[in-house]
Amino acid sequence: MKCAKIERFNPSILVSWRTQIDTNAPTRIDSPPLPPAYLKSNSKFPIADTHLFSHACQFVRTGRPLSLAVAMCLFAVFGCSLFPTTEKQTLNTVGRPVLPPIQAAADTIQLEVFLLERPAEDHLLNSAIWKEVDQLGSLPTETQEILSNNGFRVGNVSSNPPPAVQKLLGMVSEIPVDSAESTKPLLGFSRFVPPGVETEIPTGIVHDQSEFQIREKNQVKKVVYDQANCVLRMKANRLQDGWVRVDFQPEIHHGEKRMRRVAADIDFSLRMSQQVDVRIAQRFSLTMNVGERALITCTPDSEETLGDKFFCHDDDGMKKQRVLIVRVVDSGQQSAAFAR
Repeated sequence: MKCAKIERFNPSILVSWRTQIDTNAPTRIDSPPLPPAYLKSNSKFPIADTHLFSHACQFVRTGRPLSLAVAMCLFAVFGCSLFPTTEKQTLNTVGRPVLPPIQAAADTIQLEVFLLERPAEDHLLNSAIWKEVDQLGSLPTETQEILSNNGFRVGNVSSNPPPAVQKLLGMVSEIPVDSAESTKPLLGFSRFVPPGVETEIPTGIVHDQSEFQIREKNQVKKVVYDQANCVLRMKANRLQDGWVRVDFQPEIHHGEKRMRRVAADIDFSLRMSQQVDVRIAQRFSLTMNVGERALITCTPDSEETLGDKFFCHDDDGMKKQRVLIVRVVDSGQQSAAFAR
């Protein structure tokens, strides 16, 4: 929007007008001049002074350009608003146009993902919360046994968490002795996941050299990896209004990063990545309602297991343990294709 440029008021214009008025009007009555102190205290315009005010009074008394004086007053009050524009744009603080935010699809599922780290010997993490968290009902018995043998611990928490979980999440205060030194705050992010689309959730723990055991069908297999990065591949699907099934697939990304052929939607593509060990036997799924949370960590005393490598690491001589928390925020709307 361009506004009209206002030139600085030139007092000489009024002087020339006064000269014209004096010559054209034979009879003229001058009003007594006002005191300068009165003009300074009652003037609403900072550029007004006694000289200009006296000429302006004589100019207005003639009554010739009264419409011009009214227009100048309106322009001083309303400014550029007298000329409205038809275009509307959203501007930021520096005056640049801002694009509207991208809206997620209607059938997108919204999840909150958190990682919490505490000392591995913490009583709240190892014992207290698992007395109040549902472990048996969230997974089939066979899946629970496979996960437990490999050091994983999975639970389902309702939308109204029990007191121990509230302490874990920081909803209520607790005063542990070593809270300032050994407990890290809750970190996380919100993610919009299209139904059936996979997303990676790294636990943030990388082992230069990892050696552990895989237990499957009463068999124990020893595995050694270099530069092992532990990742949980997650996929969510809407079951019905308010209910979501979330699938978790443990993976170990190891070795040097280089260009590799990876599977895409239609064909294979090249991508800088590590080798991937997909642990299909340790795959599990949770059915959750909106507001419920999934707690995933490792079992206590789970040395040399897959779960221990996923969620435990050494921090300056102290063993730390992490907990992955996934909360369903929105199950999304029913897609048009599914509705048909």
